[in-house]
Amino acid sequence: MSSAGNQTALAPPLLRALPERLLRGIEAVKGSSDGFDDALREIRLHAGRFSYLVVGGRTAALPVALSREELTGFVRTLCDGSPYAYSDCLSEGYLPLPGGSRAGVSGAFVTEGGRIVGIREIGSVVIRVARAVPGAGALAERVFRRMGCRRGLLIFSPPGCGKTTVLRDLAVRLSTGSRPLRTAIVDCRGELSGDWYGQGACVDLLSGCGKGEGIAIATRTLSPDVILADEIGGDGDVDAIRSVESGGVPIVATVHGSSLARLASFSPVAPLIRAGVFGGFVGIERTPDGGFSQYEATESGSFPPVPFPAAEVG
Repeated sequence: MSSAGNQTALAPPLLRALPERLLRGIEAVKGSSDGFDDALREIRLHAGRFSYLVVGGRTAALPVALSREELTGFVRTLCDGSPYAYSDCLSEGYLPLPGGSRAGVSGAFVTEGGRIVGIREIGSVVIRVARAVPGAGALAERVFRRMGCRRGLLIFSPPGCGKTTVLRDLAVRLSTGSRPLRTAIVDCRGELSGDWYGQGACVDLLSGCGKGEGIAIATRTLSPDVILADEIGGDGDVDAIRSVESGGVPIVATVHGSSLARLASFSPVAPLIRAGVFGGFVGIERTPDGGFSQYEATESGSFPPVPFPAAEVG
């Protein structure tokens, strides 16, 4: 599934892993939906219950119920036949997929000593479809460059509104052109890696490590002009960001949040906001028609929103 306008990352190996009867159901919905390839956001699979597609702002049921055995087999295929090799990811409830897509996995988690070590009795799999959306990072780039590319930028929204899509396009914009920035990308979940950037991008990708560790490594070894990180807020993130900011390297990061006021008051990144680590803020919100808009937020309010440049986000 692809289009000329937006690069879809629902890769052929993933399509081949889906049960044939589910593929037939997807094709039926595709045939009755204009712009399906550009608007497909999620494929939601449930053991013993109907599957669902999220297309644009609409959730459509597929009368296809996979058995728990089929769902477990699908996850095993996504793990290249070895779930043990992906145990760290599965214990965090996700699997990285080709091209920057991601599968969320739910079920009965297994714990040892109060720590999640695995998952059994898989109950659902939610495939988040990634794609490149040219223009998605335009507002964020404008805010960042207005600060002379010297202050941090925080991009926030509720889940599923397109923070990662914005970050991907921003990485392209900052790392290419006549005066590219040396751009280090800390990609813990495989959503920022892939063929997004092209041969001309001055990008260094770090994966397989925690965000805090990746930020520290990039600062010490890669001499970046800017560091990008997705979904900060975990253990070690705040200390690492404070350290890199004090060293003179700005960080552009995303975080879950509904408003700047709540982030500054209650979130794990509140100390960074209060310390002035971020000089600019871009929020993303849902619109009544099922789309999304972006806006620049400030402590005293926000500027008028601008439409998201496409229906699909990731």
